[in-house]
Amino acid sequence: MTTITPQLTLGAPQVAGALAVFPVLGPAPVLLYRSFSRAIEHGAFVKELDRGASVGDLQLENPTDLPLLVYEGEEVLGAQQNRTFDTSILVPAGGRAPVPVSCMEQGRWDGRRAAERFAPSPQAADPAMRRVKRQAANLQAAAGATPRADQHEVWREVGDRLTHHGVASDSSAMSDLYDGRRTELDQMARAVRHVDGQVGAVVEVAGRPVALDLVSRADVFSDLLPRLAQGYALEALGVPVAPADEQAAQAFADSARQAPRAPQPTPGAGRAFGLLSPEIVGSGLAVKSELTQLCAFPAEPGEQPDPPVRGGRIARPARRRRLR
Repeated sequence: MTTITPQLTLGAPQVAGALAVFPVLGPAPVLLYRSFSRAIEHGAFVKELDRGASVGDLQLENPTDLPLLVYEGEEVLGAQQNRTFDTSILVPAGGRAPVPVSCMEQGRWDGRRAAERFAPSPQAADPAMRRVKRQAANLQAAAGATPRADQHEVWREVGDRLTHHGVASDSSAMSDLYDGRRTELDQMARAVRHVDGQVGAVVEVAGRPVALDLVSRADVFSDLLPRLAQGYALEALGVPVAPADEQAAQAFADSARQAPRAPQPTPGAGRAFGLLSPEIVGSGLAVKSELTQLCAFPAEPGEQPDPPVRGGRIARPARRRRLR
């Protein structure tokens, strides 16, 4: 699959404790679309399937005048149980799409709320959770199946986090962890602010990269960033402080940009792909010549066996280097 290389630069890091977020600045976009949370305000909605609720699937309806982007790892609350989206999907204006999801609330399955529409959560999943979900989805895609997370693995991860942070939850809900530590998370996340032209972020915890998040529109990333920042903060909560490492952020961004791409199915518009590299676990979405969405995480040893290929770089503005 051809690598798409728009001009991108890294800004100065925004730091809070062990968390450092490098803004990614990009050019003016081509494709017009809304964030999922903004589209909800205009009449879009997510609900359980009409044919009967499924733990791993939801229905997304977009009766609005613009496409909407569901971003991988965003959470929705309510109905029969809370879920997170397993993949990013661009739903056309006036369209609908089935969306693969993971349950983030193992102890609740409330059939009385089956007709209820979901509400966007104030947080997205943390980078480590998203990496686990994406790795399983990429393995499913490589086997010819629908890219999905491993639900039992997700439940284990949620349980581990609740235990680690000492938060009790009657329904084993990830949202209870965020609510239980909201004061600390908000304090850290307040340092993460959207800047003009920002279309993404490279995230470090204790000087080590943990995520790259990218879309093609600054207004859409502005909507996403507060939710993503809650997940970033959760990953950094209680971690010993270490200086931000610009070179490590640059190298990680380069690896994500260089990683070869394997086509994956999508129920929405555009061309979906997974990243295949010994260093990177990730996925993305392209529409025509524009990279619409990209997320990447450092791989655990042995996760991605295929070798990387050469590609473009993300540069600091002062160096005036551009992707080619």
